[in-house]
Amino acid sequence: MYVRDVIRATATASGICADDLLSLSKTRNISAARQLGLLVASRLTGASWPLIGRIWGGRDRATTQAAALKADARLAAKDGATLALLAKILAELQVETLPATRTPAAAYRYRPSTIRARILQTEARLASLRAQLSAMEARA
Repeated sequence: MYVRDVIRATATASGICADDLLSLSKTRNISAARQLGLLVASRLTGASWPLIGRIWGGRDRATTQAAALKADARLAAKDGATLALLAKILAELQVETLPATRTPAAAYRYRPSTIRARILQTEARLASLRAQLSAMEARA
């Protein structure tokens, strides 16, 4: 699960375009959907608060955490609109329930394409270092 997936699901479930969710708009329906999306992202992705904030429109850690706490408070108060939107977001993500706490960062999985790209970068760097070593040994 990735933060971008949560943004797409929140946009689809709320009927608000993703650009509006990422904007600085403080309109009640947009900010409520954004706050809930931030909470869902924090609980499902394992991404750090600063990373979530950057992806959600360049927000800082404190803003991101405060927004998620507001959504969490509405869920705790059993707000009907918030619960309905959460159900739609989770259905879009094909997730049964929202975890009670944040997913540890260790549980965050990289995409296979990202892993392949990192392996290729490492192999290229290793080849470069071997060439430098050979040149140094030839001079000695």
